[in-house]
Amino acid sequence: MRRYLQADHKAVAANARQTPGAWILAAIYDARMTGQSVARMVRNGTTAAYRPAESFDAYEAVHDGGSVVWVRYVAGLDVAPMPDTVTVRVPDYGTQPGYECVCIRTVDISSRCRRCGAPRGPIRSHTFVKDGDRLVCDVWENDCGHQDDYRFVLAEARVLAEGNRTQRAKSPKKPLIRGVEGGRYAAAVDLIAELYREKPSLRALRVLPHVEAHGLMEAAQVIRYFVGDSATGPHTSARAAALHLIELDEETRRAAEAEQTEWQDGPIGCGREATHTTGDNQ
Repeated sequence: MRRYLQADHKAVAANARQTPGAWILAAIYDARMTGQSVARMVRNGTTAAYRPAESFDAYEAVHDGGSVVWVRYVAGLDVAPMPDTVTVRVPDYGTQPGYECVCIRTVDISSRCRRCGAPRGPIRSHTFVKDGDRLVCDVWENDCGHQDDYRFVLAEARVLAEGNRTQRAKSPKKPLIRGVEGGRYAAAVDLIAELYREKPSLRALRVLPHVEAHGLMEAAQVIRYFVGDSATGPHTSARAAALHLIELDEETRRAAEAEQTEWQDGPIGCGREATHTTGDNQ
């Protein structure tokens, strides 16, 4: 069994700080669970070299040697999160002799090199002519030096699509986030839902400036209290905060409905006997 390569986290963090926004190879591990755990600790600032929390971004990916962790310094930078997949247009020449009747397929593939886990290169359009037809596909060059072959890209896309179908079949869909109609926090919930759709990994504290910018100060204060009381603290998700606001509005609605329920004096019962009284009780 291979020993994983120990990362010099101080050196990695220092290197990343010198090149803000650039991805730096941190370490290679035998097990994916180890790499995933290290990536979380980098993002959360659990490891001292990467503090304060959220100053660094990190991800784990498949590597020829097992699992690899890449790190970048993002404090003060307005950088887009690293997507898990990218959509590309790929020529499919099929398997027939002469490679006739080429077609362009639009597929999703990993945003990372399948050999070393480094970010794949920037995608650009490429026009070519085949059998008199002008076609457009996508091309890219990986900075790591591992270049992709369209045949393997199509194979990767098929595996990814099948994996996604299996995952969807196993995992129940999360309920939509929608504010309670007429609720005190409905506007804040709808705002968080919009931000969440753009970035599902968004944390509750990151939505506070947006909530306050819309003048929803009461909702912002409730979110702060919720994060403070949460076991996950500053890592509490924006979705969890929105669901908390929804529950508060639901509780208010249920209480209002209870107050409006007309009191009826009569016998106390349960089940079928509670709804069918005898003549002696009338």
